[in-house]
Amino acid sequence: MVEMFNYGVAIQICIAGMAESDSKSNTLLMQLIANSLFTPRQMAIISNQLYRQGRDRKVTSGAYYRQVKQSKDKVTAVLYSMVLLQATNVLKPESVEAISRLAAQLNVILASEGSDILDNSRIDDVMSVTDQLIKRVCNL
Repeated sequence: MVEMFNYGVAIQICIAGMAESDSKSNTLLMQLIANSLFTPRQMAIISNQLYRQGRDRKVTSGAYYRQVKQSKDKVTAVLYSMVLLQATNVLKPESVEAISRLAAQLNVILASEGSDILDNSRIDDVMSVTDQLIKRVCNL
């Protein structure tokens, strides 16, 4: 069975919301989110839904479930986009495999909270490699 969402990253999203602002993995995660189609709030909602944590009591239930629907719709649109790009050979199988390997490596890095793996220069290096790979894969 193919795992559709990396649970290690989801855990990091939950931790990032609670972590100190100078957390190195939080910094990396926020840079990844900033370059994605998702907002930090949407990623928190996705994580809440995965772990059935429920809504923040400061947010009305109507507003929360509207945001849940928007997040689900966005994830669905991203997945359809991936299928479309692969079906039309915009994304080659080897490109998708490279992105999957990068995601797995990022999972390891994000799970290394508290270790010395992440310092500011390494975060910059990780983001640079990520950016280079994404640009190389996008062969338009």
